[in-house]
Amino acid sequence: MPASRAANAARSGSSTAVKPALRVGISLLLTVFFIYLFGRRFDVRAAVHSLRSASPLLIGASVLVNLVAYLIRAWRWRVLMSPIKKRVGMYNLTSTMFIGFMISFIVPFRIGEVARPVLLARREKVSTTATIATVALERLFDVLTVMALLLVFVLTARGSALVRSSENGGTGGQASDYLRHAIVATGALVAVALPLVLVLVLFPDFVMRIMKSLHGKRQGGAAARLTEVVEKLMAGLGAMRHRRQLTQSIVLSFMMWLTIDASVLLGVRAFNLPLRFTDMFLLIVPLGLGIVMPTPGGVGPYEFLCQISLSGFWGVSEASAGAVAVTLHAVTLLPTIALGLFFMWQGGVRPAEVRKMAHIPG
Repeated sequence: MPASRAANAARSGSSTAVKPALRVGISLLLTVFFIYLFGRRFDVRAAVHSLRSASPLLIGASVLVNLVAYLIRAWRWRVLMSPIKKRVGMYNLTSTMFIGFMISFIVPFRIGEVARPVLLARREKVSTTATIATVALERLFDVLTVMALLLVFVLTARGSALVRSSENGGTGGQASDYLRHAIVATGALVAVALPLVLVLVLFPDFVMRIMKSLHGKRQGGAAARLTEVVEKLMAGLGAMRHRRQLTQSIVLSFMMWLTIDASVLLGVRAFNLPLRFTDMFLLIVPLGLGIVMPTPGGVGPYEFLCQISLSGFWGVSEASAGAVAVTLHAVTLLPTIALGLFFMWQGGVRPAEVRKMAHIPG
C-alpha cells in the first residue's frame, strides 16, 4: 500500500510538473522564433549607429511619461474597485500594479495578470474573484479604447490612404492587409466580450435566477460553486452599473492610452522619425499584441512586430526600425521591472508566494 501511494504520488507530481514545463517550452520556442525573425532583418552596425544618434533627453522623457500612464491605470483601477471597496489606497494599487506587471514581464503567459488582483485582494481583504473581475473589465476597456483610437487613425488622411493601398501590392499592400485584419480581429473580440459583460451588468437578477435554478436548493456541487463565482464576478463589474464610475473609467482609459501613445511618440521622435501623434494609434496595436504574447515581457514578438510595422506602414529603414523597437521595449520593461522588484521587496512579497498567487482561490 505505501509503495502504491508513493507511485500514485509520483505519477501525480509528474503530471502537475508537465504543465509548467510545457508552458516554458512553448514560451522558449516562441521567443527563439520571433528573435530569429527579428534578427534576420537586424543590422547591428546600422542599429548601433542609429541608437548613438538618438536623443537621450527624449528617451528619458518617454520613460517618465510611460510611468505616468501607470499612475493613471492605478487611478482607474481604484474607480473599478469602488463597488467592492470604497477608496482603496493609491499606494496599494500602484505598488500592486507594478508588482503584477513586473511578474508578467519576467514570467511567461502573463501570470502577473492573476497575481496582482490576488495580491490586492489579500491586502485589502476583499473577494479575490470580484477583484479579478475588475482586471478583466480593465482589459475590456483597454480593447475598446485602443479600437476607438485605431478608428480615429483610419479616419485620418494617412489612415484612409493606407487602407486603400492594398491594390498596390508590395509592402504597402501587406501593411494594409494587416490593418484590416487587426480591425476585424479586434472587432470580433469586442463583439463577443461586450454583449456578455452587458448581460451580466444590466440583468444581474435575471442571470442569478438562471444560475440558482441549475442547482435548486442544493448548496454543494459544481453548479452552486459556479453560481457563487458568477455572483462575485458581477460584483467586480459593479462600476459599469453607475453612470459616474462608468464615465470616470472611460475618461481615464482614454487618458491612459493617450499618455502611452505620447510615450511611444517621444521614443520614436528620439530617432528623428517624422511620425505624427495619430500614427501612434495604429502603432500601439502591434506593440500591444507583441507585449501580450506568451513570452517573458513579449521579448521577440514585440521587437519583430514593431520593426515590420515601422517599415511596412511608414517606410522606416529596417536598421532604424530595429533600434527603435529595442529602445521602446526597454522603455516599457526596465523601469517597470525595477519598480516592481522594489515594491515587492518593500512589501515583503517573497518569490515563492508569486507561484501560489497564480492559482485563483475559490
